[in-house]
Order: sequence, then C-alpha cells, then structure tokens
Amino acid sequence: MRGNHASRDAGPEPRELGNKEEASFQVIVLGSTGGPREDNITGLLVRAPQSEWRKSSMIAVDAGAHLSSMIRILQREMPLMSEKVPAKGYSQLLEKGPFAGLRFPNISAKANALYIFREILHGFLITHPHLDHLSGMAINTPALEYGREAKAIVALPSTIEAIKNHIFNDWLWPNLSDEGNGVGFVTYRRLIEGGNPRLGLGESRGYVNVCDGLATKCWSVSHGKCHRRAHSASFQHGDSFGYPPDYNFPSRRLSRISDDHGYFAAVAQQQSQNAGAYPPGPVQMSAGPVTPGGPLASNILDNCHLFEPVSSSAFFIRNDATGNELLIFGDVEPDSVSLSPRNHIVWDDAAGKVASGMLKGIFIECSYDDSVRNEDLYGHLCPRHLVAELTFLANCVLNRRKQKTSNDGAATDALLDGQTPGRPVGASSVPDLMMRQPPTPSELKRKRKRAMNGDLASTPELARASFDGLPSPQPIPSGYVGNRSVSSTRRKRSHEPRESDHAAAPPTPGRGRNVTFQADSAAVPVPSSSDPALAAATTTTSTVQNHQHPSSLSGPANYQREKLPEPLKGVTVHVIHVKDTLMDGPAPGDVILGQLRALGEEAGLGCDFNVTNCGDSIWV
Repeated sequence: MRGNHASRDAGPEPRELGNKEEASFQVIVLGSTGGPREDNITGLLVRAPQSEWRKSSMIAVDAGAHLSSMIRILQREMPLMSEKVPAKGYSQLLEKGPFAGLRFPNISAKANALYIFREILHGFLITHPHLDHLSGMAINTPALEYGREAKAIVALPSTIEAIKNHIFNDWLWPNLSDEGNGVGFVTYRRLIEGGNPRLGLGESRGYVNVCDGLATKCWSVSHGKCHRRAHSASFQHGDSFGYPPDYNFPSRRLSRISDDHGYFAAVAQQQSQNAGAYPPGPVQMSAGPVTPGGPLASNILDNCHLFEPVSSSAFFIRNDATGNELLIFGDVEPDSVSLSPRNHIVWDDAAGKVASGMLKGIFIECSYDDSVRNEDLYGHLCPRHLVAELTFLANCVLNRRKQKTSNDGAATDALLDGQTPGRPVGASSVPDLMMRQPPTPSELKRKRKRAMNGDLASTPELARASFDGLPSPQPIPSGYVGNRSVSSTRRKRSHEPRESDHAAAPPTPGRGRNVTFQADSAAVPVPSSSDPALAAATTTTSTVQNHQHPSSLSGPANYQREKLPEPLKGVTVHVIHVKDTLMDGPAPGDVILGQLRALGEEAGLGCDFNVTNCGDSIWV
C-alpha cells in the first residue's frame, strides 16, 4: 500500500523488540529524545495486549511528541492524506508495524492517527510539567473538539496544578480543561503519591485504573533544583495527598514541590545533631538514604535555602490480567547529588517486584554520556549514575530474595512444629492479613517526619530493605563519584586548585542502611566487544576521568569491588530522553549504550540495556 507516498521524513524502519507472545505490555515509542529537536521528544504509548485494540485500551506516558509521530508511523503503510472520503463501512486492517492488528476506519495516515487519538487513547500520564513532556498533548487538544469524551490528564497534584495554571490558563494556551470555566476537552485526575491504600487488594492495592486493562501507582522523584520563589510556601501541600478539583494553589507556586519530603527539616536536624550521627564526610540530606554515585557535600548547606527541588514522577503500570508491571520514569537525577533524594523509595518498591519476576521492564532516562560533569547534568542521569542507581536496586533485590529464603525456612520450621508460620504458639487464629495490615502512604509520611524529628532511628518503611548480614556492595569506579567539595571553608578561602582536591572520595554513607557504597580510582574499562555501540563508546569512556572533579574528602584511595551475581537478570532497561548533540560523529545513544553495557557488566547487574528509537514497538 505504500506506493510512492512514503516520505523520507518517516525516519528509520521501526524495530520490534521483545517476545510478543508472552508480553503483558506493548510500548510504542513516539519520542525517544530530550531535545533539542522538537519532533522526537519524550512520548510513549502503552497498552495491554490482552485488551486487544478497542476503545480506551491505551494510555500515553508523557506527550512531547504525539500525533505527528503517529502520523509518521502510519505513513509507512498508508497515504499521508486522501482526497476521497471512505465509503460507509470502510475499514482496513493493518498487518505490520507498531499498530498491527488495529482495524482503521479511514484511508489516510492523518485521519487514522486522529482515530487513535480520539477513540483508542484513554488519557495521558504526565510525569512533570516541562514542555518536552507535554507540548504535543497541548497542541493536539483542539483535535478533540468533535470527540465524545474528555481525555484524562493523570498526574500528581503539583503537576496537575502546574498544567492548570501555566498551560491551560487562557494565556499560554486556551483553557481546554473542564475546570475554571474551560471547554472540557481534557479532565484532570489527581493521584495520591504511593497509591491510594483504599483501592485494590493484595498486590494491586493502591493502584488505580487508567485504561482498559491497566492500572497505575505513582511516586514523586527529584529532577534537579531551581531558585526558591520568595513567596513559596513550603507547608502548603504535598504530592502525598489528594486535593479536591476546585482547590486553587497560588499562582507561580504550582510547578514547585513542597518540603513534604523533609529536606529542609532534615538539614536543620542534622545541623543541630550531626555530631556522631554519621562518619566524617558527606551529610545525609533526607530521612531516606542516598544512592551511590557521588558524595553529597556539606557546602550545599551554605545556600540551600536559596533552592528547592524540582519534582518529577515514576509510574508503576500494572496489567490487570497477568499482574506483571512496568516502571516508567520521567526526568530524574541521581539521589547522590539531589537536594531531595527520593529514588530509593521507588527502587525499594520495585525490588520486591523484580525479585518475584513481576517487573521485567524499566524505562528511564539517560540524557548524557559520561563525559558530562555532575554540575552540567541539570537534573538528569548519565551512565555512571544510572548504573549506580541500578546497583542500589540490585542490592535491594538480593536482600528481598535473602529475606524470602529466610522466611520460607522459618515457615517450614513452624509447620514442622505444628504452628502457624509467623505466629507464636497460642496466638489468635485471626488471619495474618487481618492482624498486620500494611501501612498506608499517609502513615509512612508521618513516620518519615517522626524519623526526621529524632523519634525513630531510621525510615520505618525502608527497614525491610535493610542489608544487615549481606556483603556490602563494593567500590564503584570513579566515574560514579560526585564532584562536590565537602569543605565549605576551604571553598571560601581559595578558588585555586589544591593537590588534596584531587584525592579520591571515601565511602559514601549508604542510605541509612548498613551498606557502604564506595569509590575507587580504577578507570572504566574500554569495551572490547565488536558491537558498534561499544566501539562508538570507546573514546568517550576513556575520557570520563578527565571530566570528573573528585571530592576533596580524605580517605582510602583504592578499593576492590566484587561483581554482583546478576540479580537483575531478566530485566531490560530501556533508555529514553537521550539528548541529541546534532553534531557529526557517533550517535549519542550509541555512546551511552556502550558505556552502560560496560559499566553494567563490570558491576554484575545482569540486566540488558536498550536505547529506544522513535517508532519502536517494545513488548514487555
């Protein structure tokens, strides 16, 4: 059917990845980069194959690129436009490509893309309100004028309010929402961070339906920092609570998150009680632990009041039929350099799902290669930090498996003794589920606050992920090490380089647990594979050391790090949001992929890596 209507602008041939027969999800990549080109920025479509192609059977996760990408994909199999109106009852079944199996009622790619947008797509899951994640959605909304229902915009409250006040506000764009006297093309749906504990049962508790066959749960993560607004009220609200649709937040406050994660409270607490709390060196900046990747420096405290973290999101998406899950991040920075480290909460949640085999796919950004310095990441990840984050996840998975083995052994012993597993002799016969309900997100929030006020020694909800008894993760190459100097007085006295400023960093305190992630001075190994992606990364990985600014902390310079036993085997990490340099030479995605594979192999993670392209159909 293509004839001569195919355009060179359609791009490279779309890939089909994964096992379609056993998949719980199909992910269609509409945008795989983080710019600067505006035609291929972050956008995904997700559906459950078990629901087939029917009305409201698909959701979008972010929509920087949307309708235009669908048109380009369909243009490979049908004409871009048609001057002829289809006869009544006309339909065509697409036999290949990402939309294979979908029966279209129109002739042209444009008309059929509109059909997908109006009928098949149920709504948008928006990770954060930056333009490269929602510009396509905003521009496309007038096409809903003759549709029959509003599209749902599903997000945390701070993201919804930012969209409401700064996009659909009759200034930057017409108010096409159903709030504030808008026209009603889209409707807002505010999520509760960590899930709604009053919805769902068992493993699906907290998840809310977002389309036919799919449900979601969302966590807030950090995406860099920005200057704090003078009238920013940190006590106003948090993403952990739902708010009624007519709740109005003051203008200009809305795209910033509050201090509900306790960063500034933790700073005050540590300033007054830090003596003996941690070994000399980096200061823990929140009630939660910090991902390895580079030490946090105390000189951040000098002017921390001038900044506040920027919020993003991570969505767990659950297939109702199979129980399998997918994890999709918005833009995110490493915990090791964050003002408000929160990734560890997501990884702790994900660890149990990986350990049970229910989570096999992670979509996460890796915007730059390892030649970029920490201070130039602007709230994003690069291979050394992404592998550090995944190393933390891997250790959580190992701990979960160890706990399961221990619990299974205890249960067996209890049965042999004639007891109910997990219950002392003579205990009530009330089922364990009735006796020990898991804490709700609001309870966890209160516990975190008590921990920051000194009532508790550690974050209670993370206690089950303690690494007690496990071998400590060994040093991470210096590519993982942050570059912030820990001595604010030294920084104030002189800006000239000192010999001690080039010393290797000591161990970074491990997230409030008994694990220490350390750094060594070994260079990242140069890939020896014939894989072109690895070859393209060779020159870049060899120059990583020249771009690092090691911490001035004193401490051991060399450590021996043992490889992990591939705890993430079976999980594929799909990289999104790669920044295009628009320069000649190896593609940035190929360089990043080579570095990720080399570092992941060295760490012993066991996961596969894939850098996504626009048009990919990925079966998970």
